Amino acid sequence: MSGSWISDTTGWFSMQRINKSFLAAVSLSLILHQPAFAIPINSDAALTAHKGEVIVREQIRYTRKSDDPSASDRTVDVIAIPTVLVYGITEEINVIGTYPIVYKDLDLDTAAGRASREAAGFGDLKLLGKYLFLRKDRPGKTLRADVIGGLEFPTGNTDEEDGMGKLLRDIQAGKGSWNPIAGTVLTWQTLRQQVDFSLTYTFNTEGHGFEFGDVFNHDFSYQFRIWPWNFPKGRGIPAYVNLVAEANGVWEQKAESRGSTVDASGGYTLFLSPGIQLVTKRFIAEMSIQFPTIQALNGEQPETTFVLSGGLRAQF
Repeated sequence: MSGSWISDTTGWFSMQRINKSFLAAVSLSLILHQPAFAIPINSDAALTAHKGEVIVREQIRYTRKSDDPSASDRTVDVIAIPTVLVYGITEEINVIGTYPIVYKDLDLDTAAGRASREAAGFGDLKLLGKYLFLRKDRPGKTLRADVIGGLEFPTGNTDEEDGMGKLLRDIQAGKGSWNPIAGTVLTWQTLRQQVDFSLTYTFNTEGHGFEFGDVFNHDFSYQFRIWPWNFPKGRGIPAYVNLVAEANGVWEQKAESRGSTVDASGGYTLFLSPGIQLVTKRFIAEMSIQFPTIQALNGEQPETTFVLSGGLRAQF
């Protein structure tokens, strides 16, 4: 009788260990093999592909600037369509390429009345490498940390002209310079929520007598699954919906034109950016609107009114 009891008890504890191991494995597989990392909408730094995978991200971003305090009363409309490709060389090394199509429209008061100046074309190509240097996986959660480095290439046009002459440099499709980029990104993910924090710094250099100010971006994103509240058992991972809250900060140094500082350039803007994502096995559809909550610009510049973005991401 006692031997049977010991045998039954041992079997019960063995089953408990098996069940816990099974649950841990299932939880971990849900994280590591779910449709895709539901990364931030307004930053590409956290885009991550597994080994041999390709991620394609297409977005349309519309920026409206107005409330210009200068006599020109400028308004600026920018439509950017960035195509982002990510390839997982290994589980630790990713390559990210971004090539945008850009349309810019500047309306301003002149001595002859209200005038419009436009530029359109391909922007500057950006190539980044990302290395995963920290990864801690636990049942139902994972922590990842990467370093980022790369270069922005002067592929966009900087010589667009109209009836008023050559367009201003900030209206041109490209910067005209070779710009190194460095940064880091941290991702913490569970079955219901995800937090991403990234820092990137762009070292803008001189091109054709003009040098845009260096740019520092800091982005924080929180994603929370609202539907379904619980994943159905035994059916894998279905499509689900995330609510997204982001804080996106941009600091830009003053520009220089032929050695002279451009006083009406650069400054700091902090956006609060609510959004929503529909995540499926291979695709993510997303939308966000950015509202500037802090704008401390140098000199007389148009202020950003809002930024509206929407897009689709596919994983192969």
